[in-house]
Amino acid sequence: MLKIGLLGVGHLGKIHAKCIQLADQAYELVGFYDPDDQAAKKIAEAQQIKRFIDLDELIDAVDVVDIVTPTLTHFDLASRVIKKSKHVFIEKPITRTPEEAEELLRLSSEY
Repeated sequence: MLKIGLLGVGHLGKIHAKCIQLADQAYELVGFYDPDDQAAKKIAEAQQIKRFIDLDELIDAVDVVDIVTPTLTHFDLASRVIKKSKHVFIEKPITRTPEEAEELLRLSSEY
């Protein structure tokens, strides 16, 4: 069973959380990280998901990170995850530019 961490619990992040929870035979949703305190508190209570205050703590606790944040944060977050040798799923669009996407591919072959 793969352990998954979710980054972002906005509109799409909530949908991702529910889908991961429904696939509980294959995946364990370990928790989520979102810097929006109010949104994070709501989702933690409503869906009974552990909230991580420290992003690195969440990344270290999982096998896979699901990035469901604004596109302009995708490159930095995915780079951080890849450098910790974790699998990553990124909601589209994957990055702001083709060059950022190419850099993520390069990083993934390194780590």
